[in-house]
Amino acid sequence: MKLIKSVLSIFIFLTLLISHAYAQTSVWKVSKDGDYFYVGGTIHLLNTEDYPLPKAFNTAYQDADTLIFETDLDTSNHPDQQAKMIAAMSYSDGRTIASELTPKIYKELEDFLRARQISISHFEKYQPWGLSLIITVMEYQRLGMVSELGVDNHFNDKAKVDKKSIGSLETIDEQLGFLQSIAQIDPNVTIEYTLKDVEALPHWITTMKAAWRKGSIDEFTDMAPVKDMKEQFPGVYDTLILNRNNNWMTQIPALMNNKTTEFILVGTLHLNGEKGLLRQLEGQGFKVKHL
Repeated sequence: MKLIKSVLSIFIFLTLLISHAYAQTSVWKVSKDGDYFYVGGTIHLLNTEDYPLPKAFNTAYQDADTLIFETDLDTSNHPDQQAKMIAAMSYSDGRTIASELTPKIYKELEDFLRARQISISHFEKYQPWGLSLIITVMEYQRLGMVSELGVDNHFNDKAKVDKKSIGSLETIDEQLGFLQSIAQIDPNVTIEYTLKDVEALPHWITTMKAAWRKGSIDEFTDMAPVKDMKEQFPGVYDTLILNRNNNWMTQIPALMNNKTTEFILVGTLHLNGEKGLLRQLEGQGFKVKHL
């Protein structure tokens, strides 16, 4: 269950041990007509070495009356929701991971799991997209990164203690539907890419954290895993990132002129580019200031 909770939190890890002394970080103040709110780019899994967080996060938090996350994090931790996640990632029609993969890819997967002292039989009923997410989370956890220490959970827990209001931009069921879009990719390609990507995970984690801590979202979105998804699986990228951005932009502008200050915390991948949240906010006449 703990693993499934992390899968929900990581989303596209998919979506980051560096000095804490950068002048800027991944927090922005968004203002218009005398009112303002904050937007913070998050990493959903971190480790103890990543704390304390950059100062700008705590500045925005202290000034905010309401914290708004991608989804309801407490609901995502409920056993019923985790059981629903497992069911969505599993076959219910007699198919197995072996029946959907070529012998070559199945053998590579089996060898990888054996090297981690895990029997592939534990995942016999899992769909390849679900197993891909599980493997990615397992590797993050092996490197000491867990959802409990992620930026989102950190501030969700803090807001409950401080009795700040908490909101969300989408439901858990909506998030699950987005995740299932990964099934559009050929299952052999999904597993092959996952096994290749986890080899470079230690390097990417260091690069990702460095970009995030200094607020360099261009560098963040130029990483190989992100570029591969955009170029080779544009439908999945659109579903996981762009379509959700557009949905959120029907809600975020309405936060102005409501006599409260909000701190919106979403995965950093949602902020950059022409269709990223920051550029879309600027296009609607908001002033976006990098803290």
